[in-house]
Amino acid sequence: MTQETIKVEGMSCMHCQMRVKKAVEAVEGVQKADVNLQTKQVTIDYEEGKANTEKVKDAIREAGYEPV
Repeated sequence: MTQETIKVEGMSCMHCQMRVKKAVEAVEGVQKADVNLQTKQVTIDYEEGKANTEKVKDAIREAGYEPV
């Protein structure tokens, strides 16, 4: 299991937080996603080989937010 933290621009409310969480958790191989609205970050636990940060960043973009 690998853990990464990604900053996310554009989140401003609880709805944004839940939208990012659902998008990230829908990526195959992601075990857990903790989205912090205050720091504007998502911390993910994922299985290497099934998921990677690029797939997660793509899911964040598709949800309408910008990973940095």
